[in-house]
Amino acid sequence: MKRLLATLLTIVGTFTMVHAIGPTFFYKYSVEPVPVGAGLVYASDEDLDVENIPWKSSWYRTVTFSKKISVQQEATTVTAFLYAKPMDGYLFSHWTKKNDNGGETVFSYTANTTDLVTTTSTTEANAKLTEYKAYFVEKGVVYPESSDESIGSVTIDNPTNKVGDRVTLTAFPDHLNGKFIGWRRNNSSQLITANPYNFKITNSNKGTYTAVFEARGIESKGIYIYLENVKSKKFLGVTGTSEDSISEEQRNFYNSMMLVDNSHRKSHSLPALVLKLTGTPTGTGGLRSVDIQGQGISTYNISNLKFRVEKYDTLDYYIYGSAQGATGYLKDNADKTTYGEMELIGTIRYPNLYNRPNNDTPYRWRFHHIDEEHLNDNYFGALPSPKTFKNGKYYTTMYTAFPYRCLDNVKAYLVDKILDNGSIHLVEISDGIVPAYTAVILECSSTEAIGNRLLPLTTDPEPLTSTNLLKGEIWLHDGSEDESNYRTRFDPATMRVLSDDKFAFVAVNNKDDAHDNVTLEYIANNTCYLDITGKNVPEEMEISTDSNSGLKGDVNNDGIVDIVDVMTTVNVIVKKKVPVFIFENGDINLDGIIDVVDLMEIVYITLH
Repeated sequence: MKRLLATLLTIVGTFTMVHAIGPTFFYKYSVEPVPVGAGLVYASDEDLDVENIPWKSSWYRTVTFSKKISVQQEATTVTAFLYAKPMDGYLFSHWTKKNDNGGETVFSYTANTTDLVTTTSTTEANAKLTEYKAYFVEKGVVYPESSDESIGSVTIDNPTNKVGDRVTLTAFPDHLNGKFIGWRRNNSSQLITANPYNFKITNSNKGTYTAVFEARGIESKGIYIYLENVKSKKFLGVTGTSEDSISEEQRNFYNSMMLVDNSHRKSHSLPALVLKLTGTPTGTGGLRSVDIQGQGISTYNISNLKFRVEKYDTLDYYIYGSAQGATGYLKDNADKTTYGEMELIGTIRYPNLYNRPNNDTPYRWRFHHIDEEHLNDNYFGALPSPKTFKNGKYYTTMYTAFPYRCLDNVKAYLVDKILDNGSIHLVEISDGIVPAYTAVILECSSTEAIGNRLLPLTTDPEPLTSTNLLKGEIWLHDGSEDESNYRTRFDPATMRVLSDDKFAFVAVNNKDDAHDNVTLEYIANNTCYLDITGKNVPEEMEISTDSNSGLKGDVNNDGIVDIVDVMTTVNVIVKKKVPVFIFENGDINLDGIIDVVDLMEIVYITLH
């Protein structure tokens, strides 16, 4: 488990370079407002609090910065933090950067932005100079503002406008932590939700248009993402695969992370690819103090280190971490020939760390939100076998380290008991919300993940306390040579698994998709098994989805009426969440509601 996600954080020892006391690199920035007097500018090699920036009306040929590193290398990359603030009567327009031909290239329309600068200079006299200009324009009768510059910026196509002109206002929420709500004109309570918003200016609609942005709460609640490499179109995920061909000193790196083709049929059904991200917005489109959870393991808990995310452009980012003076940037290792296999997926690729990025796409990563706003594109869902079929429905098992809500009429079931005839009995989770680390059987209407979507939740639902005979499996490499130390070996004497060939729990483990006619030696990751230790059951166990025992008062469907049923009914009456409640068994007087009258009847049944 200590190997998990070390790719991003265990920097020293993963570079292919000699460790030594290295040089000090020098670089400097030139920032200038255009026109002078229209706005204030500032630059730094540190991420500054915008409220405390020592603004300058003109800052040309700025101070020289230096960076000392602890390993030998030919160049180093540093982040330039750029800040611009317009004066009264002006709007910020854009940043430009002087290119090698002496011209200017527009690289950002955000007032507070960043740029990566690579320098080879090791002397202050020859420090690399990077020249930036912040352009400002006069305000027209219509001009846009942002409700919060740290999570969203705005532009207008015709800033020096007048009545009779047409203008287009565009809001750009911070991709990771911002959400656009609407435009508010002159502090009106009415919101205009169009974005971009194009209209003709009149005397009645001129004024200030404030883009209202809302923070997603990435610092406290976090967000769920797919993390895609821009070059290879592969998703980054957490794996526990063991590759004997990998050298011992590299195992913590390769056995932590995998890259799976996002066009793979199973890519949207693998919990190992669903990552939960937390971090502090920088106000320049990036994040600091970043922590990622994958398969329930946190990068910070493993290493006591956090890393950074820096924006390359609107959607693409660099990911890097630092330790002992060295900095490593995450990159798809596409130019290497090191590959591996993960059960049920096939060939996977591994990422790598490099000491500096460049503009090549293997260094760039794209964050895809997995939330209600993006359900059609960035979905996570169940992928049942077409052979686990009964009464028009398909079934599969699921075990995740994150909670989720079932969509698309997917139903989640616990296994509450084994019946006298040896078959297993299912009981539905009434609200469709499955807490983390809860083993379930999912009933689906489709054999594709897009039709069986499961929405990861940033809240923590109450754990289900009723008896569940299913056990779940998440395996992560722990550095041990014996896989049995971190995986569960299938044992037909004590286990049953949901078959891929029929709707039944059987004594034969499922097949490995990557190898014909080969059954799995271990329980597959993120799946479930039935523990039958000490029970005399058949090799093939039928499944009953009838959730009603028919016993009046048996609201939790455990076959008896007792104090547990009484307390469960009390919780339902006072609107508390309960894991299982059979309405037909609780509505004793058949009046269509659960109330104190039914509760007293259930108490009476328990006493007689």
